Amino acid sequence: MFCGQCHVEYYFKGDGKLLTYPWHNGLKMEQAEAYYDEVGWKDWTHKVSGAATLKAQHPEFELWSQGIHARSGVSCADCHMPYQRDGSTKVSDHWVRSPLLNVNRACQTCHHQPEDEILARVDVIQQRNFELLQRGGTAIVALLDAVQTAKAAGATEEQLAEALEFQRKAQWRLDFIAAENSMGFHAPQEAAMVLGEAVDYARQGELAALRFAAPKAQQVAVK
Repeated sequence: MFCGQCHVEYYFKGDGKLLTYPWHNGLKMEQAEAYYDEVGWKDWTHKVSGAATLKAQHPEFELWSQGIHARSGVSCADCHMPYQRDGSTKVSDHWVRSPLLNVNRACQTCHHQPEDEILARVDVIQQRNFELLQRGGTAIVALLDAVQTAKAAGATEEQLAEALEFQRKAQWRLDFIAAENSMGFHAPQEAAMVLGEAVDYARQGELAALRFAAPKAQQVAVK
């Protein structure tokens, strides 16, 4: 909880800018999203589409809470500040850094595999996460292109409302993982699920916008 005061998602509520954690429904990505939807919050308006979008801060605590290390009772300090010897005293290492820079004390106290194997496992997780991030970004750009095309064809705000809601959902999910600093490692399956939803919502938004991307005469003919 000490680390979770800062390495979290948050926003500044009301005119008084009260620091608020969106945990009223729980710690999961979709539970924070539900809270933001309930209170009508947006961090910014997208310049291209006009969508009311959310900006994730750095939700390490939330993603970690959905992973195997949290379920096993492993805290932030166990990995990022592992124990060391100072003479005859056992103390936490106050050089806070990536466990990958200190595999022996940060990882191998629990994982009794060779260091190369541990590093390779982490690399696979983070590389897959990176590739999903790229797919999500590509899908959202395609959605934005479709919105611009629909606007050029004369689509109204009402017609594009569904596509922009899909953008809000897709962009929140992509940014939730992109802004979280473990590149998916804190909870690999959760991160993959979130990014998979980002791609899905972006493609649904693209299709919703493309319904109105043809000239109005053709739209009437299609109907």
